[in-house]
Formats: sequence, structure tokens, C-alpha cells
Amino acid sequence: MQKFAPTINVPVQENPESNLLNEEVPMSPMYPIKKQNNKNPINILIGIFFVLAIVFTAWVFLSGNSKKIISPFSKNDGISSSKFDDKLPADLTGELVAPSDAAQWKDQRPLGIMVDNQVDARPQSGLIYADIVYEVVAEGGITRYLAFLQSHTPEKIGPVRSAREYYLMIVKELGDAMLMHIGYSPQALLAIDTWPVRSLFRGGCESLPGCEWRDNPRNVAYEHTAYVNGLKLRELATNLGWEGKGDITLWKFKNDSSIYSSKPLASSITIDFWTKGDYTGIFKYDPQNNSYLRFTGYDASDQPIALMDREKTTQQVEVKNLIVQFTTESSVAEDVKGRLEYQLIGSGKALVFIDGKVVDATWSKSGRDARTIFYDTDGNELQFNRGKFWISIVPDRNVDQVVYN
Repeated sequence: MQKFAPTINVPVQENPESNLLNEEVPMSPMYPIKKQNNKNPINILIGIFFVLAIVFTAWVFLSGNSKKIISPFSKNDGISSSKFDDKLPADLTGELVAPSDAAQWKDQRPLGIMVDNQVDARPQSGLIYADIVYEVVAEGGITRYLAFLQSHTPEKIGPVRSAREYYLMIVKELGDAMLMHIGYSPQALLAIDTWPVRSLFRGGCESLPGCEWRDNPRNVAYEHTAYVNGLKLRELATNLGWEGKGDITLWKFKNDSSIYSSKPLASSITIDFWTKGDYTGIFKYDPQNNSYLRFTGYDASDQPIALMDREKTTQQVEVKNLIVQFTTESSVAEDVKGRLEYQLIGSGKALVFIDGKVVDATWSKSGRDARTIFYDTDGNELQFNRGKFWISIVPDRNVDQVVYN
């Protein structure tokens, strides 16, 4: 990838316009000026025209050169800033929003929700509003979603399931976000109490009227029936003194739509976390919206099933950025339920799907509270599209089970 040297913006020091033409020149007694008759009208007109020509030439030269100079205070490194003026970038998506529209959420702490992805839990509620969705195997090849909401908080989200320690590692990197879950593994409980983690489940959601309830129109097992009200969760957070937000290391977002245009095409992506089946993640590129439509598993005809929202039955989940992060998976020692561990601190390989292209990448996370940063193979931090993210964390032993074309 060709590297470009950064533009150096040099401040312009404008010389004050000369006022010599209007100055009075003192007459020296040593060199008296001989009086001459210079009042010929033609000479006067010629002189005026000559002066005006000099002034006009200088003005053209200076104004022409000024177009080549970028003020050190200009926005977006010389890119026309008209569409960015008076806009605020969202923390998680980079989307530019008018201050009046962002007023209700710009200072809110990100809200994470553990969302069930077992077959009986589908279709889920609220995923279409998530700024970022992480997908990781919980156990037995069954994935679970960690959805983060900030720019929009819906009233119904779920079904909600239990937390694992590695999900909490992701929660901590988003400015010490808060998390709603129902239940936890022993490792997650220890982390919640000792790191600590802002757990709304431990904070008393069930005691706040309207915060949590059971809904079972599909007649499924009890563990797939818990839903929460996002607005009530934020009310609970305020009661707990968790209003406001911590520092979030922001990802970079691009303004140049052609930055990855030379990368290989990738319009269809299939992710088998363990094996092909109900928990295969499929994404198809939509060039009209420059986004990726999400499908989960296959129907009886072996066709991908669109991931729709239960409350918005005609709206399919779609994202602007798709990241596959490869990391080491291992079993928790002596855990009879087969719980897992994922090594999320350190570095590893990744694939980033953006603009219908694929970018070979790496990831790096320096510590528990540090943000995971993604780089291209030249070591440059990646720049993403302004919009929603889906991040699939896949065992590094299964790199060949991520297929795209």
C-alpha cells in the first residue's frame, strides 16, 4: 500500500499592505526639489493607470497563491468542511450528527446487552439499533451477541442471556461501559466484583418496575424469554450514579471513499465459527447502500436466513463495517459445562470487509481496559466507514473457515 506523507499546514503571515503611496515625503533642505510643471492631464492619467496595473497584478498573484495554502485551523486536513461544520461524531460509529439530534445521547455511557442467539431466541429484538455487535462462541459452537447501544436506546431488547469473562473484556475497553446480562459464569462473576464491571443485573434491574420481563409467544424454553427495557436500564444507571461516560479511544473514520478501492473484491462472506450450520454467520454486500446484510444459519433449502428484527419485521440487520478477529480459543480448566476462554489481550490476525472489499489486517490490545486497534499489513491504523459495526471473534485455528468471494 502506498504511503502518503502527511500534509504540513504552514500558517500564512500576511504582510500589511504598503501605505507608501499615501505617505508624505519630507523635503530635505540639502536636496531641494526643483519645481517643474507636471500637471499635464495626460501624464497624470498615465501615472494613475500604471499604479493601478501594478496593484491589480499584485492582487492576482497573492490571491492565486492563497488558494494553495491550507490554514492550520482548517478542518479535515484540507477536505471541504462544509458538510462537517456543526456536526458531532458519534463515539462508536463516527456518524456525523447535528448537535440538537445528539444532545440526548452524546454524553451517555455505552450500554452493552448480552443477547441470546440460540435458534429458539430468533428473531431478536433491538439488534438493528446496535452501534456495534460482537459475536463470539459461548459454548458448544453456539454464538452469543454483545450489542452496544449509545446513539439509540430502544425500549425492548433481547432475549438476554448470561455473561462470560471475555465479553467483559470488551465492555471494559469502551470507556468502562455498563452491561445488562442475566446470569454469569463463575469467572465472569469474579471479574464483575473485582475489576469491577458496571453490571446492571447486579445493580438491581429486576427490582425496577418495567426493567425486565418474560415474553414467550413462541413457546420456547424459559432461558430464551427474558427481555429488558433500554430506557429503564438508563434510568437504573442514573440511580446507581453511572450517568456520563468514561474516556473512549476512538477509531479512525475515513472521508475518502476510494481509500481501499485497490483491495480485492469480497461481496459474500461466510463465517463458520466451529462448523457450518445454525450458527454460521453470512454477510452479503449491498452496493446500493454500501453496507453488509446479515444472515444467520440456513433454511431447509440450504439458503441463508436473513437476520430480521422481531419488532421491525421488514428490516434486516445491516452494517457498514465487518471485522473478523482471529484469536486463541481454549477451554476453562475443570469446567464441567465446557466454558471457554478467548485471548483478547495481545495481537493477532484479522480481516476487515469494507466497501465490498477485503483488507488483510492485524489487531492489537495492550491491556484489559485498552481499545482493540486494527491495522493494515503496513502498520497503518485502519480507517472505517462512518456507520455500524459487526465484529466476529473466530478461533484462530479456523482461519480457513472464513470464506469470501
